[in-house]
Amino acid sequence: MMEEPVRLPVAAALLSLVACSESTEGTTPKLEGLINPRQRLITPARVCNAGGGATGWSLELIGSRFTPVPRDALTDTPSVELPQVSLSGPADYTLPADHLFFARTELMRMDLPTRDSTPSNTLPPGAYSVFVTNPLGGTSELEDALRVVPPPEITNLTAPDGFRYNVASPLVIEGRGFRADALPLIVLQRQGEEDQPLFTLTVVSDTRIETEVPPATPEGTYALTLTNPEGCSVTRPQALTITYPRLGALSVSPASGPAKSDTVITLTNTASGTSSKPFTTGTHDVYLVAPVKTDPGQPVNIPLYEVTFVSSSQLRATVPNCSGFDSRPVTDPACPGGIVPGTYGFIVADASGAFGTLPASSGFTVSP
Repeated sequence: MMEEPVRLPVAAALLSLVACSESTEGTTPKLEGLINPRQRLITPARVCNAGGGATGWSLELIGSRFTPVPRDALTDTPSVELPQVSLSGPADYTLPADHLFFARTELMRMDLPTRDSTPSNTLPPGAYSVFVTNPLGGTSELEDALRVVPPPEITNLTAPDGFRYNVASPLVIEGRGFRADALPLIVLQRQGEEDQPLFTLTVVSDTRIETEVPPATPEGTYALTLTNPEGCSVTRPQALTITYPRLGALSVSPASGPAKSDTVITLTNTASGTSSKPFTTGTHDVYLVAPVKTDPGQPVNIPLYEVTFVSSSQLRATVPNCSGFDSRPVTDPACPGGIVPGTYGFIVADASGAFGTLPASSGFTVSP
């Protein structure tokens, strides 16, 4: 019951402000800029004609004298009429009123519909001028304020050297609509796994990107999503199947060592046929998958040290039972950073990019 006495004086005040304006045409707005919040420093603003969520892409109109006016102020359903925003370029378009949001006389926000929004509207790519018209008249134009671009396309993915477990694997992405002037975000996606960003990349042209799959990326089939800085994105499902060449059957000798001293071991690789690879010369990475005493509940990949190539079937290495990740030599006989006693498996990566695993059931025991 108290709402009506409050509403009427406010509405009357708004009406009096309109009545006191200098002319019946109303105040002329001044549009100074259009901003895509994803790229605030880029002019003209770039926006994608696809994606953007249920209502499209959010953009900001910067200027002054944006002047809404009240409507039906003396009724039970008062409203406010906002300035009208329209675009002119390869196509003309006027934004729906419910896609405009007044913040203050210097700022309005708008949701620009796209191919995938509701309502949908696919603006042809190109440069657009933007117009703001106050409800009582007066229009401001900003030429070439908006650049509409299509989403990128992916036509082909190639790993020219295949995939290697212990080093980054080159990946070539071919398509259209890549941004040579700004780096896109590229991620590999697999159900049940965290997204895997691809950090090292070069945009060779708007049709070619060269990047790398990080070492030790889990094997499997991945979707790939590429997102340009303005928000345009494309997802290629089942884009990439990562597999690595395999070493042969692995065994370890000795199969145990005391927790209070590091242990030299020999790893034997029994490779047979063409489906498994022998050891090759070069750098090898060997890990024991085990927890250390400083975090006993979390198994981690603990690198073995002094890994030496003996032959195509053998490596020699030292298990850091006592030292764990600590610097050597360890002077504390309690080995506070050492490996928690237990039986653990190995991961072995060859210089060729092949890898193999030795399960804990037939792995190495750190004895108390």
